[in-house]
Amino acid sequence: MPRAIVTPELTETLRSVRLSNNIPAKLLAEHIKKSPAYVSKLERGGIQTIDTEELYSILKFITNQEDLVGLADQIYKSLTVKYSRKEIEDQLWFTNFDTVECLLPIPDELIKEMNARIASLGISRQYLNNRINANEALSTADIEDKSIAFNQWYHQKEIGGNAQSIKIKLSEQNQNGILDGRIDVAPYIFVFCIVFYLLKIEKYGDITAISDEENSDLMKAATSLLNSHKFLSISEKNALLAEQSSRDDFISLLSSFDKDNIDIINDILSGFRFASAQNIKSTNEQLKLFSQNMHWDLGFMLALISRDFKQLDKTSVSNKKKLLEEIGSLIEKFADLPDEQNLIEEY
Repeated sequence: MPRAIVTPELTETLRSVRLSNNIPAKLLAEHIKKSPAYVSKLERGGIQTIDTEELYSILKFITNQEDLVGLADQIYKSLTVKYSRKEIEDQLWFTNFDTVECLLPIPDELIKEMNARIASLGISRQYLNNRINANEALSTADIEDKSIAFNQWYHQKEIGGNAQSIKIKLSEQNQNGILDGRIDVAPYIFVFCIVFYLLKIEKYGDITAISDEENSDLMKAATSLLNSHKFLSISEKNALLAEQSSRDDFISLLSSFDKDNIDIINDILSGFRFASAQNIKSTNEQLKLFSQNMHWDLGFMLALISRDFKQLDKTSVSNKKKLLEEIGSLIEKFADLPDEQNLIEEY
């Protein structure tokens, strides 16, 4: 995995998010299998670079957030408390997380438009893929520099420089999976590159060398097209939302996935409110445990509650109680397993 530069903004974010979520440094150290002194040194800026896999693991742990898009959104909001949009955009660690690591749902209408443009241009998908992977905006030196990792933003100049670039490597298989709708979630940067090169071919044909100004105009056009389909990176979405003056303007920017998410969460909250109205003391006790379980392992809890319990429509109350008893027994059974059997696995 590539390494991220540990900036003052990153150290401040790690510390503030950890403290706001009441995560002790000792607990974080145990999670990443490092010493508390390492965590302290990291948060003081005493470490220059960090493995991105370790960074993402830390971010997931201190935010209690497994979903990468939700995690990026939470981190962005934390950054905006202290930093401007420009300062945030200069953070390569966040830009990589936002545009490369996060997988965004691709709207069907966007897929249709990309395919329509390919048909209109009369080009093959292979030709499009070759153009994307040629990284035409980069210098020959950067393209041939093996120290520059693919699909990771980097500073063109020495550390601290402002110019940012990315060397793209998009397999034809993944590109076609996106265009066929078989891959329904993808990093923002991959879809951006497909749109960018379609617009470039549309305007300049086989010409690969264009001016910086022309390149910048194409980037703005590609961003605008993606925005029109509500396919937004976290930073772009939050920047646009901040510009809205009314609730209607705010809602108009949300994708169908965002709107569904709001409706689902509101429905869940209405259920909690109904239960609270019936017996607030009991509901509070149950919700405290629910909250505790989410903080323990959000991914596991989402997998558990997403089981189709509605299949039990015809199950009697006594059998439901029996099921709960058996679930309780299973929890005790697995809690009592010897350490050597409690292996860490993905579920």
